[in-house]
Amino acid sequence: MTNHLNNAIELLQSATQSLTELAAIPVERQPLRETVTNTVEQIHRALAELAAAINPPSLDNIPPELLTKANRLGIPLDDIEVRVAITTHHLSQFVGILNEIEQRFVEIRRVREYFLVRLPDISIEQLGSRLPVYTATDFEWTEPRLSPTELAAIRSKYQIDRLLQQPPRHSTDLFKQIEVADLAWEQAQSDKQSNNLNDTDNLSNLPF
Repeated sequence: MTNHLNNAIELLQSATQSLTELAAIPVERQPLRETVTNTVEQIHRALAELAAAINPPSLDNIPPELLTKANRLGIPLDDIEVRVAITTHHLSQFVGILNEIEQRFVEIRRVREYFLVRLPDISIEQLGSRLPVYTATDFEWTEPRLSPTELAAIRSKYQIDRLLQQPPRHSTDLFKQIEVADLAWEQAQSDKQSNNLNDTDNLSNLPF
């Protein structure tokens, strides 16, 4: 923590000295834009050092593949502002800014500055699968069990005990029943045809 505080003091002292010297120079010879730009950068770095003094910016929890990608894109991970920015923003924002820089790499002239400015604007997204994760507890039966009285009433209403006492039907018995039914149907058809023939004969013997 002490090192971060000392670094912040040095940066603020340097920024103050630059502005003091700027104020002593005649207006027509003042390097106003350059001095102010450098001073702002020093103040930003000082703020990052103060933030690091409160919460040291460790990148140990960042997936290695993301750090490798950041290095490949030219993002200085040893820079205190960069480290603080990464650790104080959501991981999905870090992923988003890396993808954006990769897509627009040819257009970006100052990767570090682009990273620091754009990172807070990246929207936070859900990481990982968006499908719900189910565990065994999700499939446990949560309805209350029936009481013995309720079970007895159901068994009596639907005569479950009588059904359980009946011998199971074998498939052979079923086929025999189908065969008997077919024979009965054929016999009924044969009897019907015989009756029709008798009726025809009787009609032919009537005098007209």
